[in-house]
Amino acid sequence: SDHMGPPTFLLLIPPLTQLNTPYPSTAYLTGFLRSQGVHCEQADLGIEMVLRLFSREGLCQIFEELEPRKQLLPPEAQRMLENRDALLDHIDHVVAYLQGKAPSLTASLARRESVPQGPRFRTRQPLPRTASAEDKAKQTATLILEDLADLVQATITPHFSLNRYAEHIARSASTFVGLLSALEDAPSLTDHFMLDALWQHIDRVNPKLIGLSVPFPGNVYGAFPIARSLKARDPRIPIAVGGGYVNNELRRLSDPRVFDYVDFVTLDDGERPLLSLFEYLSGLRPRTALCGTYYREGDCVQFV
Repeated sequence: SDHMGPPTFLLLIPPLTQLNTPYPSTAYLTGFLRSQGVHCEQADLGIEMVLRLFSREGLCQIFEELEPRKQLLPPEAQRMLENRDALLDHIDHVVAYLQGKAPSLTASLARRESVPQGPRFRTRQPLPRTASAEDKAKQTATLILEDLADLVQATITPHFSLNRYAEHIARSASTFVGLLSALEDAPSLTDHFMLDALWQHIDRVNPKLIGLSVPFPGNVYGAFPIARSLKARDPRIPIAVGGGYVNNELRRLSDPRVFDYVDFVTLDDGERPLLSLFEYLSGLRPRTALCGTYYREGDCVQFV
């Protein structure tokens, strides 16, 4: 199938951007590439990872991983484990409500007493009585997710929070070294959820290039385990990385080890570089005629 038809691109956003508003980069680039006749698909792995985590099945896996070391956990985490059945019963309803799929739950969620309450409920004031039932219900549902996110961060992976993934590592990675050492840790349960989502898209799309959009420091850490797993499974699929963080932090890229993980680093808007990569992979232009792109030649980093 490798020679059938033009190459398909798959553009991905690694975990994690804001969950309530999809980040527009991949949608914008997908629209542009399709307008130029490029077969292109897109996915937000952060949203998919979080929906898997905040599901009955995902929470079951979290609780199963924590149960054997229950006695070693902080008291707040132990209390949440004691509440596991109530949390499992509520989680799918809470997520459906926040997605706008279960408005009938407004009245019950507006009463905080109707749900299992963790530490966030004690530190966050209830909304005033004059607030709407919808606002109260949204606050209750959000506090449940924040409590569970705190639990995951404290006990499963320090990298997880609701709008970024290991952002501190990227912020301190003026060199690539901090990032590389973090990547040596064994994948956490949330990493596995992220990679499960990835493989479903790879199997569905069978891409000939994978583009990782890295707009913020909080997306960097997710991008590299994705790239490493892709290289381990099929090193023939080229990987490009671009986006706001890359434009700011990797403008003067000199560390060739970045290219152990990715094949191309594109700068600035992304449209011309990706279109040039499509033409290169289609045999229509040489690698030396790419546009705004870093790659590795031997041990040297090249920029065209």
